[in-house]
Amino acid sequence: MDIDTQQILFICSPGKCLHTFHEVLRAKLLSPLMAGTLQDAEPILAHAPLALVVCASELIDGSYRDVLHILKREGRTVPVLVVSLMAREDECEEARRLGAADCMPRPLTHDEVQAVTAKAFEVISRNRGTA
Repeated sequence: MDIDTQQILFICSPGKCLHTFHEVLRAKLLSPLMAGTLQDAEPILAHAPLALVVCASELIDGSYRDVLHILKREGRTVPVLVVSLMAREDECEEARRLGAADCMPRPLTHDEVQAVTAKAFEVISRNRGTA
């Protein structure tokens, strides 16, 4: 599968994070899947054709660790980009050690969301090159 048949899933608390991501991707003519909680994300993680998951480090009902666990349990190899309010180097190293593709500061502005989106497409391109 390629990006044309797969989706990007964004998992973060409801509010500006989801709205801004959706706005940026809509400008790129993409309609990402959005989930505000781990509970909402779980069936998508288990069954949807995903190219990439962008996940807040902490969710209302879990964390990126739970997302990685669900993907592993389901036998899925979907890259996960963790976005964090703190994005300390030790936290990012831990995320990568647990299987995340990368970790970066949580976007708060439109420009930062565009940076995360660009990073997401880098991960997808990298994965397409190794598929």
